Amino acid sequence: ARVASARATLARRRARPGRVDVVPRAGPKNRLREKEAKKRSSGARDYEREMDDYVAKHVAPATRALDAARARPGRRSDAQRFIRKVQRKVKKASQKAVDALLPRDAGAFRPRADVPARVGAPGTYATVYRPQRPNPASAYGRAAAAWGTLFACAWIALKVINRENPLRAIGSAFKGVGRRAPPPGATGPGRWVGDRSLGGRQVWVPATADRFRDERKRLEGALDDVPEDANVKPGSATKARGNEKKTSGAAKALPAWWTPPSPQYVPPGRKEALIQVAKAQGATLAAKRVSGAGFSADDIADFRAACAAAGERGCAVKSVGPESARVAIFRAAADFAVTDAMRGQAGATSAFNTPVGPLLVGLSDDLSLDAHKCVSIVMADVAVRVRGAVVQAGAGLRSNDSVATMLELNKLVDLFNTFPFTPDAPELDMLSVGLRSRLSEDERRRICDEFDAISNGEHSAVVRVAVCGASDSAYE
Repeated sequence: ARVASARATLARRRARPGRVDVVPRAGPKNRLREKEAKKRSSGARDYEREMDDYVAKHVAPATRALDAARARPGRRSDAQRFIRKVQRKVKKASQKAVDALLPRDAGAFRPRADVPARVGAPGTYATVYRPQRPNPASAYGRAAAAWGTLFACAWIALKVINRENPLRAIGSAFKGVGRRAPPPGATGPGRWVGDRSLGGRQVWVPATADRFRDERKRLEGALDDVPEDANVKPGSATKARGNEKKTSGAAKALPAWWTPPSPQYVPPGRKEALIQVAKAQGATLAAKRVSGAGFSADDIADFRAACAAAGERGCAVKSVGPESARVAIFRAAADFAVTDAMRGQAGATSAFNTPVGPLLVGLSDDLSLDAHKCVSIVMADVAVRVRGAVVQAGAGLRSNDSVATMLELNKLVDLFNTFPFTPDAPELDMLSVGLRSRLSEDERRRICDEFDAISNGEHSAVVRVAVCGASDSAYE
């Protein structure tokens, strides 16, 4: 409106009578004024362009968002609202979990609340506020607790999936605190023992489930526990035997089943290679002993075959280990041999695929063990098996099961056919003393009669001494 009024006023002034328009005369150009005018024209603001930029930057996005919102459906369904609510809760819970597991407030990531701090002289009320220092220990402690809880829940879930009792596993873990774990491949319970022959090295010794183990060890030294005369005190007999310890072992005769095997032919050019093979087999047995895996019949048979092929006595002794290791190997072989003998498979059908008697004799030579000590180990195992069979036969008599009694006594027949006892063996005297607390006199007499009927009189004297006892027993 102002512009229009100004134009109208200018038009009226020009239309006055007697007014003469004066045309300015062209004079010389003023370059300074032209420069200033050009500068003013270039520095002038372009309001229209600024307005277009503002609209494109601020107004157009809001308009598009409003149009998009208007294009949406007016109301969400109940399912959509529920899903949206669950999403918000999950997002919030995950954010809390992340904050707990990854402590971001331990440093300068998140501002902490201000705490008051009083400054100035005592009695004044001047109080200023300074920012609280972060506590990294509390933040990382919460994170460690959160991670521990997460792993504990995962472990419990894994135990439940595997059908295991988590409480029992926790109890066993606390029970074994401070104990060294068994080596890989060890089966069953056991313990670590320091072997002085190996420089104090810890060796895993399995607690075998052999119920005859302790009793067999007691019977291995039966000759040392029997007094020579019933009227002699045990202490004096022990002193006398100590003086004659070296000569008593040499004077004792070996049993009839202790027959050395026939030697094998060794080619002259292959002896060293065969000795190395035997040493490798001995090292395998030593490694199984240290790891607690135990010896199998095949391992012992392979070691015996390699040593027999080498043709040299004791060629692999050092690879096996100390005397305790060699005795353990022979004891395991004796256990396999006695088991096969009770089954009636002491020949080529044994667990070693060879007769058990020659194998034990050859194994004692390969391990450089004393023959009398090896015989004592074998016969102690035999005595323990005899006691078990007699007790089972007595149980069959009490339950009126004649078949079970005959089967147990038949095992004794097969056992004595392979490893016979002499009637004056001290192990039999000790067996008779132990069986008196298990069986009555009538039961022991019936067992002897049944054995006589099954064995046709063979080994009857041995069984009677073992079951009923000898008349001149040192324990009477």
